Amino acid sequence: MTESFPANSRAAILGFHFADRLKAGFILASQLLEVAIHLPEPEAAGARQLYQVYLRALEQEMSLCQSVIKDPELLRVQTVLSGLAGRVADGQLKDVQAYLTWMITIITTYAQRSMAYLQQQQLL
Repeated sequence: MTESFPANSRAAILGFHFADRLKAGFILASQLLEVAIHLPEPEAAGARQLYQVYLRALEQEMSLCQSVIKDPELLRVQTVLSGLAGRVADGQLKDVQAYLTWMITIITTYAQRSMAYLQQQQLL
C-alpha cells in the first residue's frame, strides 16, 4: 500500500467517497452471497447470474476508485474481483466469502486513511 495516499485534500475527499461506496458494495455482496449459498436449484442458478451482474457493477466502481487512488494494491483487488465472477459461474460460492472479506479490509484501510488526512487538515 502506497504511503503517499492521500497526497492532497482533493484525493482524500474523492478517495474516501469511492472507497466508502466500494466498502458498502462489498458488504452488500457478502450479504447477498449468504442468501445465494442457501438457495436450492433452480433458484440458485438465477441467483448466480444476478450475482455475476452485481460483481461486474462493482468492477466498474473499482475502476473509478483506481482513477483516484493509484496504488498497486487496488490492482490486486480489481484482479481478484474480476476472477470472482468465474467462481460464481462455476458454483464455487463458498470460496467467494474469504475474498470479499479481504477486499473489505483493503478498501476500508483507504477510507480510514482518507478520513484521517481530512481530520488532520481540519477539514472535518
